[in-house]
Amino acid sequence: ADCGRAITRCVGKNNNVYYSCSTYKNRSRTACTMHSIKHERLEAAVLFAVQHQVHLAVSYSEIVTQINSAPIKKSQSYRLDDLIAAKERELTKITRYKQSLYQDWKDGEITQQEYRDMKADYERQTSDISAVLTRLNAERAELANGVDNEHPALVAFMKYQNIEALNREILVELVDYIKVYENGNISVK
Repeated sequence: ADCGRAITRCVGKNNNVYYSCSTYKNRSRTACTMHSIKHERLEAAVLFAVQHQVHLAVSYSEIVTQINSAPIKKSQSYRLDDLIAAKERELTKITRYKQSLYQDWKDGEITQQEYRDMKADYERQTSDISAVLTRLNAERAELANGVDNEHPALVAFMKYQNIEALNREILVELVDYIKVYENGNISVK
């Protein structure tokens, strides 16, 4: 954790396996400290961390399933459908007003300036409603898709639900790095 270099495997008395800092061993005893840790302790800590992440992944997966099948989701969808329908009706009404506006000007019911002002106002309203419709349709599509249950990290952890021991394949797939601190603490990413 301190120098960022790898720890190396060592065999001590009575064939006890432990790991220590490669900087401390190979470069200089003043460049870093030993960061010594027993193999059994390191393996147990990493196994616990992996089991904890697997448990979280399983819990997350169950929550996602509940979210995707919740009645609130259906009522949200109905609410969005109603909002979209209302906005589409409003857009149709404004389009009709805009179309009849030209005829009003030609018939002399409104002045050319009033025609321009009202036309600009209708165009602004049309633009605003179109933007709202785009956002509502995107929200409806997102709701229809639900929460993603197939996230690669989730799938990777779900694969090892009843893990009892570590092996190279598990470590390569699930662990980015392990940091060993001088005080014996361990962090697993």
